[in-house]
Amino acid sequence: MQRVLAACLLALLAGGTTAGCSQDDPSSAASSSAASSSAASSSAATSSAASSSTTGVCSSVGQLQTSVAALKAVPVVEDGVSAVRDAFATVQSDVSQVVQDAQSQYATQTAALTADVTAVQTAVSAAQANASRATLEAVASSIGTLADDVTSLAGDVSSTC
Repeated sequence: MQRVLAACLLALLAGGTTAGCSQDDPSSAASSSAASSSAASSSAATSSAASSSTTGVCSSVGQLQTSVAALKAVPVVEDGVSAVRDAFATVQSDVSQVVQDAQSQYATQTAALTADVTAVQTAVSAAQANASRATLEAVASSIGTLADDVTSLAGDVSSTC
């Protein structure tokens, strides 16, 4: 969002500077006006693209929050590790979408989500191979870390939604 505001401000300043430096020559004023108009159009297009990008990020983060909540709600004792794996498949897909939508604006957070997904996948695979208290605790712990990082990203994104 700050980049968009900076780009808009830069475009307006560039247009204002061009118009302010023009001489009394009518052809100079016309080209100055055209430059200002072009800068305004470019700024509007940038703002529209950023708005579309922000909408995508907000939507994908919302979907991720929903899928992580569903993952956390899986009754592992009753339904087993396969139920966790099934719910986790949705989370993986949602994380991929968030990374695609938000990577340029939230690189640090999306890198953390990617690492979290790898950790959950590793823990789930270990629990499937050898279900024990230790492996199930590792699954719960890795899901908790993922959920915390999703909550943190959602907080960061919320000001732009």
